Amino acid sequence: MPHESVSQADNPHELLATVRELTRQVRVAQRGTWFPLLVFATITLVAIPVYRYAPYLDLFGTCRSRPGHTVCAAPNPAELGYWTVALLLAYVAIAAFYVRQSRRRGLGTPIRPYVVVGVALAVLMTAVSVWLALHPLVPVPADPFSTDPAEIEVGAAGWLVNGLASPIAVIGLALLVLAWVERHWALLAYDLAFLALVVIMGSQVIHSASPWFFLPHLLVPAAVLLLGAAVFAVFRPQPGVRA
Repeated sequence: MPHESVSQADNPHELLATVRELTRQVRVAQRGTWFPLLVFATITLVAIPVYRYAPYLDLFGTCRSRPGHTVCAAPNPAELGYWTVALLLAYVAIAAFYVRQSRRRGLGTPIRPYVVVGVALAVLMTAVSVWLALHPLVPVPADPFSTDPAEIEVGAAGWLVNGLASPIAVIGLALLVLAWVERHWALLAYDLAFLALVVIMGSQVIHSASPWFFLPHLLVPAAVLLLGAAVFAVFRPQPGVRA
């Protein structure tokens, strides 16, 4: 009789521990971290020909010209249009991947908050970018053709706002939500390092007449995303294997 009482007293604790362990295993099985990183790396690489060859659309009237040379204070709206569409399509692809994976494994997927936040950030990025084009935090120099760094000096707060409004930063901010959804501490650490890289690169001004001057701002994040996708793919949970 005492033995039965002890077993009954232990049962609720054992049941709670079992439920927690099953919940953890389900969360691990739901992870598909490598796929969003691969998708974002792909759209970042595809952006290269857009940056290089898309004609500049002076929608905000910020361009100033002189014979043989033109300077525009605002980014090319064609690039902004590309990123808006590319990010929205990326989240559609990511949502479809997670839904397909959940059906194949017979598990539900909590990916909706991540997709909703990602889409919201993409739309917000577009709105903020348009606002910054009309109200630039980086002051326009008296001589738009000047290369004097003092003429384009801006505070740390200005660089931070400009950097966080960039498409690459939007990708990193949305990945924070994915880390929370998947309860993925490795992804959180990776993403914080990625965001730090974005902020550092966003604070760098490249003075170059080359039409390929933008390459580091795309190739470096794309390489980091591809590396992350490869690592998370190698260590992704396998169906039926206890994590």
